[in-house]
Amino acid sequence: MTTIEHSVQYRQSSGDYSLIGVEVLVLDGDVRVHAGIQQLLSEAHLHVTCVTDAAEALELVEKQFFSVMLVDIDTPNPPAGISTIATLKERSPTSMIIALTPRRSYDDAVEAVRAGAIDLILKSPDSVAYLKERVFDAAGRSVGKREVDTILDDIRRVHDEFLRHFMDAERRAIEATDRAAGRDPNRNVGNEELRVLVIDEVDDFVTAISEANPAHFQFVHATSGGEGLDRISTAPFHYAMVAEDISDLPAKTIARTIRNQHSDTVVLTFLGPSDNGKVELVETLGTRTIIAPFNDVQQLLVRLDELAEAWRAKARERRYTQAFKERHYDFLRRYVEIKTKIDRALRDGPG
Repeated sequence: MTTIEHSVQYRQSSGDYSLIGVEVLVLDGDVRVHAGIQQLLSEAHLHVTCVTDAAEALELVEKQFFSVMLVDIDTPNPPAGISTIATLKERSPTSMIIALTPRRSYDDAVEAVRAGAIDLILKSPDSVAYLKERVFDAAGRSVGKREVDTILDDIRRVHDEFLRHFMDAERRAIEATDRAAGRDPNRNVGNEELRVLVIDEVDDFVTAISEANPAHFQFVHATSGGEGLDRISTAPFHYAMVAEDISDLPAKTIARTIRNQHSDTVVLTFLGPSDNGKVELVETLGTRTIIAPFNDVQQLLVRLDELAEAWRAKARERRYTQAFKERHYDFLRRYVEIKTKIDRALRDGPG
């Protein structure tokens, strides 16, 4: 396509004015190609940005959106453009990428499409009309994809908001029914003693907290990670506290195992009490510090009522969620199916 600049014949009737202002990025080491493509597309009211360096193209993609990208597979050398296409597609999934090549090669075509290109076009004067047609088509697909994505994203947010409101309404209905029937809404949500499994090789901590004898709590001591996992597999515990300096198994492994296998158990890790001590809550995406520095058992004792109420609130929420699932199983099944389809459509764009 080194003679594109001599082969442009723009016809006003071929312009697609619905694409006015669409951004096109051209990555090619030959500035003569830049001139030809700029003339070909600018007359069609598309904005064309040309670069000769892959790093500059990637930098531009980070700053703005390009509906279409034209990438020479030999820039900066054969066939380095293939990997550039893959990176550009990863960073801008809804952009349509058209690969350019100076030679006919089935293998190049396959690799370009695998990398994320929608087509591989030969750089020759005979390809100019086809290139223009493909750019227009790709620009339309990209614009349409972004519009559809916006609508689907709005639908997903509305559906999620509707589900939250629906569940809140159901919870209030359950609470109102309980009150009307004279039932305690806290029933069956942990008003019994809260059992705490403490996994710690030494007994100083568990002895100190047990001697304080906090109301409504029962502490059970395991002196190794293996013993702790055995105990929690044979009896239910509301809480598990894992010492970070346990030696037979990594504390993180113990904590994650308990959390994954016993979803109703609240898991905490602790270090101390000491000057650098801390207590952390193990959550889905990591840990959250709740006491730091943890240098006195009393610090935990004053938080026990708060922790107990947090567990009861979680138990109530589980009860409401379970009741909702039982009453609206078919609705939730269809909801999940639709949400999965929306997520797939947003993830897997054309090209």
